[in-house]
Amino acid sequence: MTAPILLTGFAPFGTSPDGEPAPDSDHPWAADPTGLLMERLAGEPGVVTATLPPLYDACGEAFAELLAEHRPLAALGFAYLETSDYIRLERLAWNRDESPLPDAAGTVREHADIVHDGPTAYGSTLPVPRVMRELSMAGLPVTFGDFSGGFLGNHLFYRARHVIESAGLDIPYGFFHMPPLPERAATLRRFGGLSLERQELAVRTLVGMLRTALNGIA
Repeated sequence: MTAPILLTGFAPFGTSPDGEPAPDSDHPWAADPTGLLMERLAGEPGVVTATLPPLYDACGEAFAELLAEHRPLAALGFAYLETSDYIRLERLAWNRDESPLPDAAGTVREHADIVHDGPTAYGSTLPVPRVMRELSMAGLPVTFGDFSGGFLGNHLFYRARHVIESAGLDIPYGFFHMPPLPERAATLRRFGGLSLERQELAVRTLVGMLRTALNGIA
C-alpha cells in the first residue's frame, strides 16, 4: 500500500464527554473548524486524518504516534487563528510556549521551552512560493507568517518538525492557521470569515499539490 499523506487538526475546546462541541464554551478556540475539516477529508484515498487533543505535550505525542503508525510521505498540520480572514502558511515554528491562554486542561505556559536545548526554530519544509501560488490560483485568500504564536499551533508545528528531524526522516511538513467560519466571524464583528467549504477546498488543493510533487514515491 502506498504511504499516505497525514493531515491533522485540533478538537475544539469545550468538547463534552460524548465528543460533541459545547457551544457555550467561552474559550475562543471552541470555534476551531479544523476538526470539522478532518471529518470532511476522512476516508479520502491516500489520506489519513486525525484530530489531536488541544493539550500541550499530548498533541505532539499524538503526532509522533501517527507518524510511527502510518509512515506518511508528507504531513500537514492545521490549527485555528480567529484574528484573520486568510489561510496562513506558517514558515517558522519557535521553541517557545508563551501564551496567556490555557489549553483544554487549563495549563498556561509562558516563557517555556518546548524542547529543552532544541533548536531556536524550525522551518516549514513545503515549497512556500508554490503553495502560495496554488492556493491563490484556487481563488483562496492566503498569506504567510514567520511567527506561529506561542500557543498550541506553534507547539505542534515545532514538535512535529523536531520528531521528523530527530528520526532523520525526509518527510515534507507544513503548518497552516485557518480562519474562523463566517458565523464565528460575525460574532467578532471584525472579519468575514471563510466558509468550511472553501477551507476544505484549500486542504484538497494542498493534498493535490503534494500528490503531484510526490508522484512515484512509495
